[in-house]
Amino acid sequence: MKSALNITKFSLIIVMTIAMIGTDADIRRECRKESGVSWKSLKKLKAADFNQNDPKLKCYVKCFMQKNGIFGDKDVDIEKTIKHLPSSIQAASKKTLLRCKKLPSTDLCDRAFQLAKCYFKAQPEVLKSVSMV
Repeated sequence: MKSALNITKFSLIIVMTIAMIGTDADIRRECRKESGVSWKSLKKLKAADFNQNDPKLKCYVKCFMQKNGIFGDKDVDIEKTIKHLPSSIQAASKKTLLRCKKLPSTDLCDRAFQLAKCYFKAQPEVLKSVSMV
């Protein structure tokens, strides 16, 4: 009986993990379609190349952040963003995000991109665990 319960729990964890991966892939696909971003720009982003001035890439980043619930109508939601991160880096991340929020931007797409650029330059180890592409 106990082993059957453990198998059920394990199966549930696997199903939930697959569902989460599918959802993340769906978000990336939707944002690629909505923004019209090129694969070339996405590959550069994946390689941590934020020295791009591609408006479509900037809108892709905004879309990705919005669909993950961390970018609202006008700005990043720091508290929601922090909840997505491991507790070991939450305090440092909050300080970084507060600093990054002060950067100027030209529109909402640029705002999201500048925030991501600033944050990942300050904490590059986090980019490795975020599947934006």
